[in-house]
Amino acid sequence: MAPTLLWIGLGNMGRGMSKNIVEKGNLDGPLLLYNRSSQRATDFSAKFPVGKTEVVESLADGVSRADIIFSCIANDEAVQETFRAMLEENVNGKLFIESSTIHPDTTEAIAKDVVAKGAEFVAAPVFGAPQMAEAGQLVGVLAGPAASVARAKQWFKGVTSSKEIDFSDKPYSKALTLKVLGNTFILNMAEQLAEAHVVAEKTGLGTEAIHQIVDSIFGGPYTAYSQRMLTGDYYNRDEPLFAVELARKDARHAMSLAESVGVRLRNVEAADAHLAMAYEHVGSSADMAGIYGAIRKESGLKYAVFIGLVVIAALCVASWFLAPKGENQVSVQPSRRCDLSQAACDKTADLFSFRLWRSSAILAIVSCYLMWAITFLAQLHPLIAPRKSGIREEHLH
Repeated sequence: MAPTLLWIGLGNMGRGMSKNIVEKGNLDGPLLLYNRSSQRATDFSAKFPVGKTEVVESLADGVSRADIIFSCIANDEAVQETFRAMLEENVNGKLFIESSTIHPDTTEAIAKDVVAKGAEFVAAPVFGAPQMAEAGQLVGVLAGPAASVARAKQWFKGVTSSKEIDFSDKPYSKALTLKVLGNTFILNMAEQLAEAHVVAEKTGLGTEAIHQIVDSIFGGPYTAYSQRMLTGDYYNRDEPLFAVELARKDARHAMSLAESVGVRLRNVEAADAHLAMAYEHVGSSADMAGIYGAIRKESGLKYAVFIGLVVIAALCVASWFLAPKGENQVSVQPSRRCDLSQAACDKTADLFSFRLWRSSAILAIVSCYLMWAITFLAQLHPLIAPRKSGIREEHLH
């Protein structure tokens, strides 16, 4: 009989991974689901046929019923809190597969507590974007006792992942060290892309040329992040694809690891500083690709507001002088035949002309003001690209 599985954590990665376990994991019963926000678990469960998933009422209920317990949670504090609660139950003989991105030292401490309770533990962080999780194309990194890793493998390659990196009988921390360092590639990539796009924009080269060379030479995540920056996807999303809070957590872990061995990650420091700017501007909904907006702001693109204001003011003045007035007014007669005296008719025509001139002037000024307002609001928001890219969807990998 297949074991009963409990999945804890339904963020962007957790939803994709658990979906593939439901669809390809050969489970005899429903996949048990637990999330700190029960509504998210309920909504997610509703996407599957009846009997494929079950939302548990409490963590204790799920742990007591499960043989295998997966977790993919946001940060170290949440993981520690969750495991403290789970280890209050009888977990003897159960297997914990932990896929969160946390500090290697945190993983070692949790694993020690789990093993002391008679359970098994596998550190199993994964590489890949949420789209890869959805498609079952992640790269799993598994560390721990060989027997425990062997038990866990059946839910990785061919189910949630396309590849595995096997650290059997290696310290749990090895998997997380690789994960944390691997994530610096993403941070550095986003920083470099954002810098290049901003320089290209300010020099007049244009961002589309940069995107084309990125797509042609690097492809993959480079193309995807470049596209997200240029099209504004990161500020139009209801939920960040890679939350700035999580990206900064990964950056802190990487810098801490490096510092412990006498190395300084200057590229990561720069990326972290820009992520902090994005978070300050947007808050918890900030997406890592918002690093582009932060670099734009830092590079002075927002000062285009002042230039735009001068240009618009000039246009407003020009519209005033060019509007028909005095001898240059167009004589506009009333639409119906004038049956009044000539003086009265002339007065009526002058009134129509004045109203036309006044309306034209007001319309010109209002139009200019609206143009300025749109420019001002767009430039004031440093996370909004000043212009959309015309790059077609087929450039995405």
